[in-house]
Amino acid sequence: MKPEQLMIQPGLRWYAIQTKGNKEKEVAKRLTDLKFEMFLPWLRDRRRIGSKYHWVLVPLFPGYLFCRLDVVVSGKTARYSPGVKDFLRFGNEIAEIPNDIIVALKERCPEGIAAVNPVSLAAGDSVSINEGPFAGLQAIFEKKMKGSERVAVLLELLGRQTRLILPRETVTRL
Repeated sequence: MKPEQLMIQPGLRWYAIQTKGNKEKEVAKRLTDLKFEMFLPWLRDRRRIGSKYHWVLVPLFPGYLFCRLDVVVSGKTARYSPGVKDFLRFGNEIAEIPNDIIVALKERCPEGIAAVNPVSLAAGDSVSINEGPFAGLQAIFEKKMKGSERVAVLLELLGRQTRLILPRETVTRL
């Protein structure tokens, strides 16, 4: 008996598939074309491109995607698709992902993009400024600006506190 045939039950189940580097999107398209149910959650992330920061979509689980299939019937088709490394395994066993985990992930990823709430800050919290002309300096969080993604911080400049209005993602709690 081959190792991959150990402990495998027939039926549709969710599995994590490991992909080759940066091939998640191509593998998802290929497996969708083969009529497999796929789930590839994304995350909005700020990346530095040149001298500016931009919002980009990156896989929530880099190098992995989820596929619902019957591994006995179509496991080889998925496993040997271009861009696929292998199924996620623990020892010789292919790891099955419980359905409730996939349901919970889908609930947290409306439209396939993870909804991540930023860490909330309270007035008086010490923060660090991460980008811009004040990068590397420490400030005191004052307040979140109404109806926007900006925050007010107090920075000690020339012996007095000066209010700066900055994009929310440029500050982190110390």
